[in-house]
Amino acid sequence: MLNLIKEIMKSKIVTEDPTTWKESLGRGLPVLDLNNCPAGCSRCEQICPTGALADKVVDPKVCIYCHSCRQICPVDAIGETDIPLMKGSLTLEKLGQTLREKIKQVCQRSLHIRYVDAGACNACDFEINALTNPIYDLQQYGVDFVASPRHADLLVVTGVVTRNLEIALQKTYAACPKPTLVIAIGSCACGGGIFKDAYAAGGGVDKHLPVDLYVPGCPPTPIQIIKAILTAINRKK
Repeated sequence: MLNLIKEIMKSKIVTEDPTTWKESLGRGLPVLDLNNCPAGCSRCEQICPTGALADKVVDPKVCIYCHSCRQICPVDAIGETDIPLMKGSLTLEKLGQTLREKIKQVCQRSLHIRYVDAGACNACDFEINALTNPIYDLQQYGVDFVASPRHADLLVVTGVVTRNLEIALQKTYAACPKPTLVIAIGSCACGGGIFKDAYAAGGGVDKHLPVDLYVPGCPPTPIQIIKAILTAINRKK
């Protein structure tokens, strides 16, 4: 193994460098052009798997950004725009600097987050885990994930809140020092997602806890989550 590593180092070939770390913001929110939308057509509403599209308007909390509506539209009357929370064009570096400054001002140099998976498919969980990798390295800004809710300034929740996890989530929230900020991450946490009508699903976080901030997406990207944390800190003042 050591010899293999030495040979790789001799090749001086890298798979990534800072210029390749830019991420796509993912698919945006579908938006209907009512001027081009044919009267009486409801194909997009019928194909929407979550019922997010009604009366020619898309609910960003319920949408899973599959863009099936755009694919089925016979006249290409559906475009896309930024997911609501992500308006703006902050780079990762600028976002990190702003986050560090806000944490110093508002949270006395550190922000502790308690994270709860309340019945997610793990897609959002993977994006949250990416926040601590070498690319995003959220901990360098004074942000850390804690095991005990009693140490948390912020509660982050993913998933539809399944029936078996309702009490666990409520107890976690009750154990957090008040006032506690709550962020719902992903379409399932925001509005129930594709499983909102399932017998074992609780329909999203706001049916069980007061939610301060929604981060729609299926799943949202790490930059969207960082932007949400920064927005939450601004509300904490």
